[in-house]
Amino acid sequence: MGTLIGAIALIVAGIALAYTWKLHQELNTATRRLDRYNRALFDANDEIRHLREEMATTTAQLRVELKQASGDFSFQPEMTVREVQMLHPQAQQILAGFHLGGCSSCAIEPDDTLAKICAENELDVNALIGNLNLLLASSSERQPNAQLGQATISPMNAPQFVKIPNVELSL
Repeated sequence: MGTLIGAIALIVAGIALAYTWKLHQELNTATRRLDRYNRALFDANDEIRHLREEMATTTAQLRVELKQASGDFSFQPEMTVREVQMLHPQAQQILAGFHLGGCSSCAIEPDDTLAKICAENELDVNALIGNLNLLLASSSERQPNAQLGQATISPMNAPQFVKIPNVELSL
């Protein structure tokens, strides 16, 4: 009788062991699938992020080109930081002079408007716009191109770079 109970217990233990092994194999398969799906999801999110960035850059380039084609060479509060940087190569130095985007503690988003970043940082938007427009005033003279109807920049009057410090020393 004891031998029969021992044999039954051994058979039940063997079945339980086989069932546990089968569940472990299914769990490993499910884990591999989940990892594969997570990698695919991460790659898709990364591609979406890249496409959004590309779209924002293209949109800003088109807005700047439209502004240049219309002859409206001025900075406006509704312009994004990305558009400002594309419109003039030294705009970032002016922004850094206002402690906007010059270091990690004053980082700004490239898709934020000038009005928004001035409001968030308690700055006078008109002072920032005025300083940015001074860059354009000191840049080259634009002459209309009769054939294309577009403004051109003569090489002799290329943008003049102005050195603007972005560090303030206080004693």
